[in-house]
Amino acid sequence: MGGRSMKALALLLGLTCAVSAQNIILKDGKVIATKGLRRQGDTIVATVELPGGEAGKPAKTGDLGYPIAQIEKLDFPEPPPLKTAPDLIAQGKAADVLPQLDAVLKYYEAFRDAPGSWWPQTALLKVQALASLGRSAEAEPLAEQIGRVATDPEVTRAANVQIAAGLSRKGNHARALEMAEAALKDSKDPATRAPAFVIKGEALLTKKEWEDAILAFLQVPVFYPTEKVLMPQVLLGRSRAHFGMDDFPAAKAALAELQKTFPSSAEAKQADGELAKIVRREKALADPTAPQDPKPKP
Repeated sequence: MGGRSMKALALLLGLTCAVSAQNIILKDGKVIATKGLRRQGDTIVATVELPGGEAGKPAKTGDLGYPIAQIEKLDFPEPPPLKTAPDLIAQGKAADVLPQLDAVLKYYEAFRDAPGSWWPQTALLKVQALASLGRSAEAEPLAEQIGRVATDPEVTRAANVQIAAGLSRKGNHARALEMAEAALKDSKDPATRAPAFVIKGEALLTKKEWEDAILAFLQVPVFYPTEKVLMPQVLLGRSRAHFGMDDFPAAKAALAELQKTFPSSAEAKQADGELAKIVRREKALADPTAPQDPKPKP
């Protein structure tokens, strides 16, 4: 991408500091202040102010190359869409978020495997957005690509959790749970641990281990409240677990919170069907002589 188009895109995203002043932090601790960055193979080329300029005249600039192997971090500012996208996805507005995330991905494409790049985190959000729209066929290859590109072990674990989420959606809960448990063992990052607990909760639902499922789902709001993108799944899962225990008030309360807080989410659209199951079950238990439907599977 040329410098002019990079600048236009950065302005669109509110990333003006990525085009103007930008720091490269080297592994030896040295900090390089730059006017802009570009990628050439395994080298980051920085536009820097040259020493020895004449007083009162514009500073001269030149390009210096730094091998990625010598770089600790490219000090990019956090793209604004990364702060707003999780709430929008949770509110069922993933389709509105995708163009913003795609713009960020395009901007960071050349730096996607460089330390400090926001490409992996943005791609992970895109995976969640696609999954919420039911576009798993697009989400799963992207999750696999993140795992191949990422240099940070934590990002790799987060990508593996998204792959596990895809397996969970396909009904392969055993393998999904295995991957989620591995992530929970090794990771301390909320962005990895929170979805892993959701996957664990879904797997426990299939085993009818209702109380353990509730405990898994509760990890998200209690310990990782910033991971709001997962809350519709958490509330729906909690309702199903309470239903499995015949705790109908708690099951209804979770559905009510889901419909009130995330009314446009894909999970909220399932709430009426879930409520109908609860009502049928209540009636069946109230009249033991009436034909009873088998308890629906989660």
